[in-house]
Amino acid sequence: MYELGMIDKLSKSFRLSKEESHRIEMTKEAFQFCKKLEKRGIHFDRCIRHEETTGCVDYSRWSYCLGDDYAVGKHLLVQERKGDKNKYLVITDSSKQVDLKALKEELSCRKLEFVSPSDMESLINATPGNVSIFNMIYDENKEINLIIDEDLLEASEVAFHPLYNGMSIFMPLSECFNFLETIGRSAEVMAIPAKKEEKVLIKQ
Repeated sequence: MYELGMIDKLSKSFRLSKEESHRIEMTKEAFQFCKKLEKRGIHFDRCIRHEETTGCVDYSRWSYCLGDDYAVGKHLLVQERKGDKNKYLVITDSSKQVDLKALKEELSCRKLEFVSPSDMESLINATPGNVSIFNMIYDENKEINLIIDEDLLEASEVAFHPLYNGMSIFMPLSECFNFLETIGRSAEVMAIPAKKEEKVLIKQ
């Protein structure tokens, strides 16, 4: 019989092995997707492997080859809370805090809310923190309106996850539009409103 401590060690070893197997499989799928992009004539400058993340990646250790003229794509999948529930994938720079109330006015739609994780998976085969423009390939019913922040046009290249949040590829935004064309989709480019910083008044 195994002692309790030994069982804990075996269990932990199994979990680590399962996580690593998942990472290896997802990395393979991401590389295969990158090859598909190349076959479609979609150019990207570089591909980087990193830890899986649900937030912004720290690319500082690659600064020697990235420079500083790039943006990191942040993706928000939102929908109208009531009515037709039109859905939008909003892509902006990771540093911007989007003002959903102001965006609602810009889009002339109803109040916006984030799409639930379960609906996100059924719509674009993604989970929170693992969404990118490339997930539009799964929107076969064309339910999602793609909105791209015009601020991203100023960057020489933008970082996106190639369907896996353990890797990032860097590409000119123009290549993203070429990708969308290959799947019969388009995007609206507009100024995405940012939240205004609240000023704190100090009484003297």
